[in-house]
Amino acid sequence: MFTTLFYYSFSALILAELIKGLSANGTPPLLQKYSWQLDLAYFMWSKILYFRLLFIALMAYCLFSMTGQEQASVVPFSITLVLVWGFVYWLFNLFWVGKHKFDPLKQINFAKADQNTVALEEQVMGVNWNGEQKAYPVSMLFYHHQVSDHIANHPIWITYCGLCRSGRVYDILVDGEALDFVTGGQALVGAVTFNAIFRDYKTQTWWRQETGEAAKGELAGKVLQDIPMEQMSLKHWLEKHPDSAILQYDPSYQKKYDFVSGLLKYELSLPGWHFQKRPPLIIGVELEGQEIAYDWNQLQKKRLVQDQLGDNALLVLSSEDGSSSYTYLRTLKGEVLDFEISGDILTDTKTKSTWNLFGQCVDGALKGEELTSVQYYKQFIRAWLSFHPNSSFYKF
Repeated sequence: MFTTLFYYSFSALILAELIKGLSANGTPPLLQKYSWQLDLAYFMWSKILYFRLLFIALMAYCLFSMTGQEQASVVPFSITLVLVWGFVYWLFNLFWVGKHKFDPLKQINFAKADQNTVALEEQVMGVNWNGEQKAYPVSMLFYHHQVSDHIANHPIWITYCGLCRSGRVYDILVDGEALDFVTGGQALVGAVTFNAIFRDYKTQTWWRQETGEAAKGELAGKVLQDIPMEQMSLKHWLEKHPDSAILQYDPSYQKKYDFVSGLLKYELSLPGWHFQKRPPLIIGVELEGQEIAYDWNQLQKKRLVQDQLGDNALLVLSSEDGSSSYTYLRTLKGEVLDFEISGDILTDTKTKSTWNLFGQCVDGALKGEELTSVQYYKQFIRAWLSFHPNSSFYKF
């Protein structure tokens, strides 16, 4: 009896270690769509030490209760079980886990355009807030997943999930104190429901990258405030904000950034153990409780979409080179404008005024006017639908 219980306890220890690892790092796509995956992951990560102590205590009790002959009989197979457990522990605690797969950024250096070394065709997440502009290369964010920074002396958190290709920027001042995603190294826990989960070191709370929601832990229920951002090529960002500072590559990770740049340009593919098919990219908009997504490939071909989302008339654009997108309200002084596009020049059909891609009228009767920007997100469709299940889709 004690021999059987010993084997069951050892197997249960390995299974608990495996469930803990897979729940947040390597979950099969079939399970990623279930909301309870996060509950399971948080439970296993929080309780794994107790499971280890319980099953080790059971095995020790069984060993002491066995006869000498029984103890000798379990040794050979126990060596195999120890090796299996050791491999699972190493895989999901020291190798295939966010904090070890993706190193934290070590050097945070910014440069203005005249000193910049980041290629102009690279995608950036740009932030224009309280009179200061900063640009963060997506290839860096894809690898590191997050950067804590300040803009206009305010703490912000720039995040990117490579699994869902979604970028977000948050205000991390909560109850008068800034959250800490840096002190303990890499704050990335793993991927749950197709989205990155981070743990702040001050409260040990788990945060969803896509929504800024405190999903589990001490601050559960709180939601970080969005900081407006735009994703486009660095070339277009600097055309719009020539005085912007640009986060420079950390030389320690240059090869990683080069590989990620290839992924983002679809020049390279990333093999995964589950061989997921690459899902389509969309431009997602959420405005006054209404949600809509635009197929990125189709938008690049059509270049200009004039749409209606609830009470809001939208203008959704792609640059001629297909590197950048823009979304605006096309209502100006109570009147809805209609536009045509040629190259990267827009013309409103009523006044024949000329507009640039940045929503600024540069010539004609409306010169000096500017369209209101609308926050948009460029990401994989599966991630958008995971958190916006009621989203509509524009029919091209």
